[in-house]
Amino acid sequence: MSNLKQEILKLLKSDQFISGQEMADRLDVSRTAIWKNINALKTEGYSIESVTRKGYHLREHPRYISPTALEVLVQDSALFSHMEYFETTESTQIEAFQKLESRDGAYIVVALEQTKGRGRFNREWFSPKNRGLYLSIVLRPNIPITEIIRFNLFISLALSKTLDQAFGVKSGIKWPNDIYISNRKVSGFLTEVVSESNVINAIICGIGINIFKDEGVSALGTATDIESEMEPGRKVDLDDFMKKLIHNMEVYYDRFINEPFSSIRDEWKSRAIVFNKDLRITETGESYMAKALDIDSDGFLEVLDETGEIRRVVSADIEL
Repeated sequence: MSNLKQEILKLLKSDQFISGQEMADRLDVSRTAIWKNINALKTEGYSIESVTRKGYHLREHPRYISPTALEVLVQDSALFSHMEYFETTESTQIEAFQKLESRDGAYIVVALEQTKGRGRFNREWFSPKNRGLYLSIVLRPNIPITEIIRFNLFISLALSKTLDQAFGVKSGIKWPNDIYISNRKVSGFLTEVVSESNVINAIICGIGINIFKDEGVSALGTATDIESEMEPGRKVDLDDFMKKLIHNMEVYYDRFINEPFSSIRDEWKSRAIVFNKDLRITETGESYMAKALDIDSDGFLEVLDETGEIRRVVSADIEL
């Protein structure tokens, strides 16, 4: 991928007109090279205005994740060392797993479309092209496998905060790893691990977000999308979203490694949508109604079932 194209994109994001000659001087290349890379960015979906005697100006971002912008973000990241980008794939989780042995460190896999996207309990995640954000992040924490529930809570907080910051929405968390807006699901993530002797060698976390309106998503009834929930007239900027997401992932992953759940418990509870509601909880072999009372210091849900018994929910499917 052209490093020059990445540098030109950085200059264009200054929100100022900048001439082709100034870019050429600053990057020590010819104006022809600038022109060619400007056109390449246009083919990626960037709307770039050209005005005589003023220069170039970035008007709009693509309605999908730009590989050039993502490469810039990964290069600047303190956590992620590289990324993989696909127009179409069966599943970013599959791609991420396949690259575990050939790639070191933490990395990101992004696709514009998944043909076999899946969520928890092997449920299908509807992933139409250029309508959502589909990615998997790979992390290598070297921690006990019992810590995975805590990981989910830190990451759910990072994801919920990012959606609010980038799109001006008000999202909530359904324990342990679904994000809702207006009582409908907008995002979820699937956490899988590679472990040995009860120690996690790698976490592969697949994230799906419904971004733009889509008839297939709307038909589900229980789902929504970011575009429908944003204030009228506000534009979706996925480059900005990814910048905020990577930053928040870095912050909350570092906190996960170094801090107990109690350090974010109050913040997590302030975003939780499971309290004071009747819940249907399905665990291995049984399903029952209950009310969520609290979340304990380990991140497990404490609920009161129909018989008056207080239960500690470790892993379950929860319906609101």
